Amino acid sequence: MGFIGIAASFAVLILGAMSDGDPLSSLWSVTALIIVFGGTAASCVTQFGFAHFLTGLKSVMWLIKPPKIDLHAFIEQVAEWSSIARSQGTLALESKVAEVKDDFSRKALQLIVDNTSVDDLVPILSNLAAEAGRHDAVGGEFWEAAGGYTPTIGVMGAVLGLIHVMMRLDHPEELGAGVATAFVATIYGVGAANLIMLPMGTKLTAMAEEIDRQRRVMIQGFVLLAEGKSGTMIKQVLSSLVPEHGKKGAKAAAEGEEPAGEAATA
Repeated sequence: MGFIGIAASFAVLILGAMSDGDPLSSLWSVTALIIVFGGTAASCVTQFGFAHFLTGLKSVMWLIKPPKIDLHAFIEQVAEWSSIARSQGTLALESKVAEVKDDFSRKALQLIVDNTSVDDLVPILSNLAAEAGRHDAVGGEFWEAAGGYTPTIGVMGAVLGLIHVMMRLDHPEELGAGVATAFVATIYGVGAANLIMLPMGTKLTAMAEEIDRQRRVMIQGFVLLAEGKSGTMIKQVLSSLVPEHGKKGAKAAAEGEEPAGEAATA
């Protein structure tokens, strides 16, 4: 849905320009592109470093395939692990570690196999969740920062364009086109920030926060598993922590329907 909104934003901008009879070429300027987006990229590299800069760019893929944790599949999995651990011991779960795809869940299960005490397990898992959360938050922070830089750099591009126009006052026939071209940089800066970067940053931040909340539920599940609770109790406790809309998805799955957008990572 994210890309649909971006496409709609471009369509509104283009249709708005065409409604006044302006040619689409009036919105094109290679110089403005270089100044606005090149300057924004340089500013973001300065703030985040090159590694996080690449992470921020890759986070756009979340708009195509949002990251999700199927908590109901996780609850069923933990309940199954509990049955194995209670009947055969926690070491019996060692063969299950390699089957877990989610990195966080795999590390947590390995800690339980290693007989890590509950007192030690909670802070370790909290630190792992916090580190994963910081990594997930980079995308939102990156695009929100880019949305802050871009309008100002667009104004700088417009000023540079006007300086160029002022230096050619001896060619009055070029003034109109020169001024129009100069303000294209402002359009790029303000448009990219408000139509793409800031909304994208807000959306990615919300996604990262939701994933972090889901990891907190997972931590509770692994704590119950480490405490040796029964599968029935684990299901009851964890199900009470799942949002109501998620419970509807679980009911649909139980009836043989595939909940839309759900992907198990545990």
